[in-house]
Amino acid sequence: MALYKHRKNLVDLLNQIQVPITTSSQDLNTMIGPVNRELTISYSNKDLTKKGKHHNDPLHITVDAKGTSILMVLIDDGSALNVCPLKTTSCLGLSIEDFVPTDQHVRAYDNSRREVLGTITLELSIGPMIKKVEFQVLNITSCFNMLLGQS
Repeated sequence: MALYKHRKNLVDLLNQIQVPITTSSQDLNTMIGPVNRELTISYSNKDLTKKGKHHNDPLHITVDAKGTSILMVLIDDGSALNVCPLKTTSCLGLSIEDFVPTDQHVRAYDNSRREVLGTITLELSIGPMIKKVEFQVLNITSCFNMLLGQS
């Protein structure tokens, strides 16, 4: 049903665009751009809180992974990596045996050094988009269930 709604919205939008009949297929493809784009999250004014766009609140979204809705996914495009806390992997039915081993360590925002338990690649559904994202798994207490940084 959601796919139909998105498709209908896209068709309605395309019906409003006026393209000269002399536009070639190549020019049309250039105008639209590649269909297989990187993960892009956007929102409109109706998605804003009462504070409007003049706030510094964190952006949290909900994603689906492994058939589970994951609330409180923090978007931080200033982060150099994607983080999945160990407690979230456990809720997804994953264990340390499912992680790809690594000897990587990261520095947290407070400059403390944290051991990465391993990496895991998860297929995330974000609205109509599906994207595979690699996460570093950390045993941390956090205010988020996942952190999407540079994905």
